[in-house]
Amino acid sequence: MSLQPTVEWQVNGHCNYDCTYCIQSRQYRTGLPEEETIASLVDGFARLPGTWEIKMSGGEPFAYHGLMKWVLPGLVERTPHHISTLTNFSAPLSVLRRFCELTGARLRITSASLHLEHETLGAFVDKAIAYRALRAEHNPGSSFVVNSVLVPGKVQGQFAVKETLEALGFRVFPQLMKIKGGVFPYTAREVRLIEQLTGGSHDPTKVNRAPSYQGLHCEAGAWYFVVDQRGEAFRCRTGKRLANEDEDAYLGNLAQGTFALRAEGAPCPYPICPCTVPANRGVVRLPPASEAPDEL
Repeated sequence: MSLQPTVEWQVNGHCNYDCTYCIQSRQYRTGLPEEETIASLVDGFARLPGTWEIKMSGGEPFAYHGLMKWVLPGLVERTPHHISTLTNFSAPLSVLRRFCELTGARLRITSASLHLEHETLGAFVDKAIAYRALRAEHNPGSSFVVNSVLVPGKVQGQFAVKETLEALGFRVFPQLMKIKGGVFPYTAREVRLIEQLTGGSHDPTKVNRAPSYQGLHCEAGAWYFVVDQRGEAFRCRTGKRLANEDEDAYLGNLAQGTFALRAEGAPCPYPICPCTVPANRGVVRLPPASEAPDEL
């Protein structure tokens, strides 16, 4: 897979949902950056070499009033980069319409998470169909994927979710539930259900099993990094969590001008990769499919 330089920008900490299975503690799901911080971060993105994908997440980026006022206009007007987003898809259609208008041909991927604790499948489907029409009008080159966490005790219900969405032409991306330091220890029955649901696939374009790539060459820190709402930048998500233990994980502050990319990649030092972005953007040099790690 060819390398696509990528930033995961945790635009804000605040989220309007409070899912029982969220890997982020409530204490970290707070915070809304000021206009000055956004401007400094956009300036930092503009200085990146070449064309990157800026994948916005949070918190929930659409719960931040500055997304439409400062973030998107800044990225579109002052940088050459592609735009993607990870969202709980709770924003009203009027806001999603404006998002499509602002991003235009720059929009690459919308990753919409289905949270059945807060939304019915029917309502989600109706909005997804309407959003598909908006994308066809304003962002015809973009793609859309539905993320769904395989919540323990509720895995059986994911078969109906998958069938309903795929029948309507939507791509479904199941994710194993992550806990601190690893993956939730599912029961033997639910392991069997997960294997049925995923067809036993370990392909990171089809399922997030949060595997280990420890020892494999990774360009995180050089052509991929994570930056939070204050501008603090880290080589990857696990590096952000373990920054107190790994001094090489911290890249400086993008908003304050102390940020610097690594000159080159290195073998992955971590026991888990909770996000599939590095694998799916060519950041990690994956082994052949037959050698994929057996994580479940």
